[in-house]
Amino acid sequence: MALLVKAFIKFLQFIPYSLLHKFGSLMALFLNLLPNSHKKITQQNLKLVFPDKPSKDIKTLIKKSLFHSSMNFLESGIVWGSKNTKFENYLVEVFNKEAINKSFDSDRGILLITPHLGNIEIIIKFLGKQFNCTIPYSKPNQSYLDKIITLSRESAGVKMVHPDSAGLKVLIKSLKEKNMVAIASDQVPKQGFGIASTFFGKEIYSMTLVPKLKKVSNCAVHSVYCERRKKAQGFNIYFSDELDLSHDVQEGVDRMNNEFEECIMTIPEQYSWEYKKFKRSVNKTIYNK
Repeated sequence: MALLVKAFIKFLQFIPYSLLHKFGSLMALFLNLLPNSHKKITQQNLKLVFPDKPSKDIKTLIKKSLFHSSMNFLESGIVWGSKNTKFENYLVEVFNKEAINKSFDSDRGILLITPHLGNIEIIIKFLGKQFNCTIPYSKPNQSYLDKIITLSRESAGVKMVHPDSAGLKVLIKSLKEKNMVAIASDQVPKQGFGIASTFFGKEIYSMTLVPKLKKVSNCAVHSVYCERRKKAQGFNIYFSDELDLSHDVQEGVDRMNNEFEECIMTIPEQYSWEYKKFKRSVNKTIYNK
């Protein structure tokens, strides 16, 4: 399997990005036509989050979501297997970077929070080249995939730490030293490491790390997300102004999720709806259907 994955990633390096979009469309077509958990979870999440949307609109959103999920898969293979300069060909425009510069000028570290929107690998590569950035990273079960991802991200300049007590100390130290930490904090944490919050009006179980890091480091918090442009025209990256995120854990988590909702609603079809977002909430029964 390891050799097959490596061969596939190498193959992707020779595919023009415009042709990759056609492959993504073909993958999405099969995912939409054939029974699979990917489509099923996407549908379950969208019906829960958008209960008032007509069935026709939900089906359209599912099709678009499956395409963007397919593109994430294909693009990540390119980013992981390419030299650091290749991704720059896909990055078209960066918006509001001046807000990040302003926070650094105030002599504080920056905590970036991002949902799984667009392609976060593009963001990671960009951050590694532009800033002294550290990210928490949970290794995949496949060791060969871990090596590929680690080499790609670290070669771009990103420092990765395991999300344990030792890793937490590194994150705090980095922020106190006026550097950057980036977290994809829309993921559902392990039991005991989160609290109940809301996401599009529905209960979810959310990680508490973001407001806790802000409290101990007095850092500035910004959101960032990536947008896949239409017609194979690459990507945009959007930074927010500094967020008024409270030190209070509950208020901070609620504000974080509200920010993610606003980001997602700009391009809802590009969010990772295939993820079991509600698996540790009262809404977890939707995945039993």
